[in-house]
Amino acid sequence: MYGWLIALSVVGGVLALLLLVLFLGSASVRLSIDGEVTVAVSVLGIRKRLLPRPKPRENLRDVSQCRNPDRLLRREEKRRRKAAAKAEQKRLKQEQKKAAKKAGAAAPAPNLKENLDMILALLKKAYTLTKGKIGVRFRKMHLRVATGDAAGTAILYGVVVQSAAYLLQWSEDHFNRVRREDGDMTVEPDFVSSRSAAEVDVRISVRLFRAVGIGIGMLRAYFSERKRARRRAAKRTHAAKNV
Repeated sequence: MYGWLIALSVVGGVLALLLLVLFLGSASVRLSIDGEVTVAVSVLGIRKRLLPRPKPRENLRDVSQCRNPDRLLRREEKRRRKAAAKAEQKRLKQEQKKAAKKAGAAAPAPNLKENLDMILALLKKAYTLTKGKIGVRFRKMHLRVATGDAAGTAILYGVVVQSAAYLLQWSEDHFNRVRREDGDMTVEPDFVSSRSAAEVDVRISVRLFRAVGIGIGMLRAYFSERKRARRRAAKRTHAAKNV
């Protein structure tokens, strides 16, 4: 009797902890541009850099240079086995895709218009699901507009300022509020240089339970729109045959 109570208490505690993490935890994407593009994803404080990808470590070709040659050889053999297994899995997936394409060759494929309609519907769904649910924070945005020609720089500067102001105002009025501090977002012309430059540091965050809801909603929308596109393609093909 007491064993069941202890087990239920443990399960209830784990579920409560998971719910607490789900409702209080957050995920974020940080984009930085300063000479190179850096993209990092953070979930519950665990950070993973996506771009730029870390360079692979160079292995010592001469085993005698290593203090523990046996360990180096085991690591190299393990790496080779993983690479071979990964290549085999990739080959099998490609064969499965080819077989699936042959099996579904009789089904008409959506044309360009039907695919574009599906993409537009998914974008609308993504806008509806994410509206007011994600946080956008510009830590820094400095844009220097330059073309090498004074007149061209002045024209491009006006276009960039108007576009940035319109996008920020539209986002705050119709999508999500943009958090920023005075002075951390500037656009300035550079009549000396011939190349434009940008320094951007933006962080997009969302609560985990909202991220789960957005993911589920987008998956449902994708499968639904894909079926609709295939039905339209079948109807179009059938109508063409009857003409």
